[in-house]
Amino acid sequence: MALLCFFVTGCAGLATPPEVKEGVAGYVNADDFNMWLAYKNEAIAGEDRMVDASTLQALLIVVIEGDGLPWSRPWRISSDPTSPDPLMFDWYRQWPGEALYIGRPCYFGARSGRVPPAPWDRENPPEAQPCFAYWYTHGRYSEAVVAAMAQALRMKAGDRPLLLLGHSGGGTLAMLLAAQMSNVAAVMTLSGNLDVGAWTSEHNFSRLTGSLDPAVMPPLNRDVRQWHWGASEDRTVKPEWIEREATRQQATFQLGPAAKHSDWRLYWPQINDAVSQLKATISRQR
Repeated sequence: MALLCFFVTGCAGLATPPEVKEGVAGYVNADDFNMWLAYKNEAIAGEDRMVDASTLQALLIVVIEGDGLPWSRPWRISSDPTSPDPLMFDWYRQWPGEALYIGRPCYFGARSGRVPPAPWDRENPPEAQPCFAYWYTHGRYSEAVVAAMAQALRMKAGDRPLLLLGHSGGGTLAMLLAAQMSNVAAVMTLSGNLDVGAWTSEHNFSRLTGSLDPAVMPPLNRDVRQWHWGASEDRTVKPEWIEREATRQQATFQLGPAAKHSDWRLYWPQINDAVSQLKATISRQR
């Protein structure tokens, strides 16, 4: 494994990213946001570099993590929103094929000087904090965050067809990215937060002022295949919210094997089968 540092400012005093045993990983910069990415492909196993995945043509799976820990407790913002045990990185690590894991802005110690819009730009982030907390709290699904992630994907994957796989808030971002990127062929979400307004209202959370919400945006292009999974006893992102949005999107909804919001790692074999099935369907249609 090679940990490649592309930007000096993104490498000082970083929180430790997950251990990468296969493939390569490093920091990239897009729109003044640094992001941590990991990539693996059996065809380049052992090569000590961040491969240019855009030179390949096959469908590329892009894995997007959930929101992690933006708040350490009510009314107290975390200095680092990164989950101590990232669920989707666990999926990425066990997946046997090619995949690209994209860390969100401000996660895994990715530093950024990108200033948020008023009124959040009144103070600089504290020295120990990688970037402005706005980008992982109220602005976690903002146009700026989505645009930066889209640019990072274009830098690393070119115009390859993409299958976006996201959990919880990673599902939100998968939908928002699919609305912006013409090369997204499919979206699969696990307990995806597809109705941000319903989620904030149910839990009495602050409204995410400045963030986008898939539920109030036009449905995705019908050419984008969608498969949304809900967990039967999920009280964080209720399956009925997911089903309602899937119906509006004319997409597939499935009540999955997981009961709780973060139970999915118990069922990776089933999710692997579903991803393989979706990949095969898309490949037949190309």
